[in-house]
Amino acid sequence: MTRPLALLAAAAFLAAVAGTLPSPALTPASVALAFVALAAWAVTDLSARRIRVTRTVLETEVREDEPLAVEFGVRGLGRLPVTIEALDGNGAWRPLETTQGPRRESGTAAAAGSLALTVPRRGRYLLAPSQLRIRDRLGIAERRLTAGAAHRFLVLPAPDEAAARASATAAAAGDPEPDGLYAYVPGVPVSRIHWPALARGAGLYARRLATAAHDLPLVVVDTAGDPTPGALDWVARAAAGHVQELARAGGCRVVLPGDEGETTVGDAASWRAVHRRLALLGAGPPTLAPPGAILISAAGVRPSPRPPLPKGVEAA
Repeated sequence: MTRPLALLAAAAFLAAVAGTLPSPALTPASVALAFVALAAWAVTDLSARRIRVTRTVLETEVREDEPLAVEFGVRGLGRLPVTIEALDGNGAWRPLETTQGPRRESGTAAAAGSLALTVPRRGRYLLAPSQLRIRDRLGIAERRLTAGAAHRFLVLPAPDEAAARASATAAAAGDPEPDGLYAYVPGVPVSRIHWPALARGAGLYARRLATAAHDLPLVVVDTAGDPTPGALDWVARAAAGHVQELARAGGCRVVLPGDEGETTVGDAASWRAVHRRLALLGAGPPTLAPPGAILISAAGVRPSPRPPLPKGVEAA
């Protein structure tokens, strides 16, 4: 309402000035200015009463390097001369696209749009209801509204690629026995590819390796002491990189802070479970690593600043 009131004040000032002058030239201008201000306020207020906005967020888990898709649907625009915008994660207003409705709904219109919110750090978060605004086409008046309910989601640490390459080398050091073939997936070491199958025209396959559970590589995560949030983020990404690559290469064992035993990771389900735990990794008691284990420790890691959260996202 700030701009309409300012325009009405300007119209009143012009009218007062026009009353002191012998020429009535300013009177039409003051009337037109007042009319435009009142019309903008009226159409914006009417639109705010008629419009219904829905918000959809499907994902409950995303990685640090993946955006969270927020979808909007708007009904009730009709032919009202207004625009509707949503506040994005950077604090900027993004217009929602207006589309004409089906022919059987002649004269109706809808708007749809989406925002991509990227949360650059792991953890559990809460997405607040989205902020929207309705404005007349001249940008004189606006009304604010919200859409959607609070949405909880988990941000998983992005696996560290350098750690993954180190894990591939460590896993290749042993000589486990082949245990059949499976379809090749990106990331499997070239040494595991079964070239005779490709030569026969069967396609690209990799050798499945059978290793006893006690012979699998062991990854130990230690977050003892008072590590900074940035150091814990590094540990979570490094551990995720090691475990993911070792799981692809045949499996591994994992010990996280507070665990009384080892967790075997050899399939997608067990990898996802460990990945979720790494998303919530915090400081814990000292964890001892036996000889030959891959130790990932927060000790000595330089503290690094954590990037800010997008607008509307807070730690849960």
